[in-house]
Amino acid sequence: MLASFLGFFNLRHPRGFGGVVNVAANQIPSAGTDPVRVSAGKFWLVNLQGAEGDVLGVGGTGGLLALYWKCPHLGCSVPWNAAFNGAAVNFPGVVGWFRCPCHGSTYSKAGIRVFGPAPRPLDTMDIAINTDGSLGVNTGRITFGNTDNPLRAVSYNA
Repeated sequence: MLASFLGFFNLRHPRGFGGVVNVAANQIPSAGTDPVRVSAGKFWLVNLQGAEGDVLGVGGTGGLLALYWKCPHLGCSVPWNAAFNGAAVNFPGVVGWFRCPCHGSTYSKAGIRVFGPAPRPLDTMDIAINTDGSLGVNTGRITFGNTDNPLRAVSYNA
């Protein structure tokens, strides 16, 4: 009886969504390439090159972002569309966007909302870089997306 009572106080460290999801160094996309979908954590791992994805000009020098794949509008899963042409949403020359299949909200590579009914940019998750170059993404700590998403990118040198 005492053991089960004390077990209540045992701190648990959840794995998978809601906890820290590890991403091996060889799964991290190179800067400027397409995002990688991490199913265990329900996020897209993006490696921005310079100001890539900063469609509003807020700044940012590139790096890693973990973008929650849930659209802030109604919760649909938002896929990456590498062939989507930004000219369709007044951003000529930008190719590749996140686009919600439910109501058309469209986001830059940094998760910035550029079109559609979503109330804000895609949400982000905290990233920790481990000594071996792998990542720990805390899916239990989700920060509402904002126009400063590019500034949230974590510098990463493989």
